[in-house]
Amino acid sequence: MNVLPATIKSIISSQELSCVNVQIGTDEFHLFLVEILDEKRFLNKNVKITFKETELILLQAKAAPSSANSATAVIEKIEYGRVLAQVTLIYKTMPLTTLVATPLFERLHVKEGDSVTWMVQPSEISLLWSTTYGI
Repeated sequence: MNVLPATIKSIISSQELSCVNVQIGTDEFHLFLVEILDEKRFLNKNVKITFKETELILLQAKAAPSSANSATAVIEKIEYGRVLAQVTLIYKTMPLTTLVATPLFERLHVKEGDSVTWMVQPSEISLLWSTTYGI
């Protein structure tokens, strides 16, 4: 599981759904929650976001992402398996891991030390609720 520290910057809610905008450094990410959040209570709170290794999508650094939830990282390590490649990225100073079908990963033609774009869909990101993160 990938876990990143973030700060809640805005919340838009309607009926039973909230769109939460969080910030990690200068990067912004959006996620959906099936609940109503009180913006006054949670605005500027430090939280952690999490998403599965299989939900992190890799693109070549020069590719234009189709998601608001994208950033760049450097490939630190690649472990090839027959079916899956496990790729460890360094995003800012934090590690991220992704699992990609080996044939698809090989088509990217990237190697350790290369810069790549990564993205994750808003519906695939969760918030970790803990009193130690200010909530």
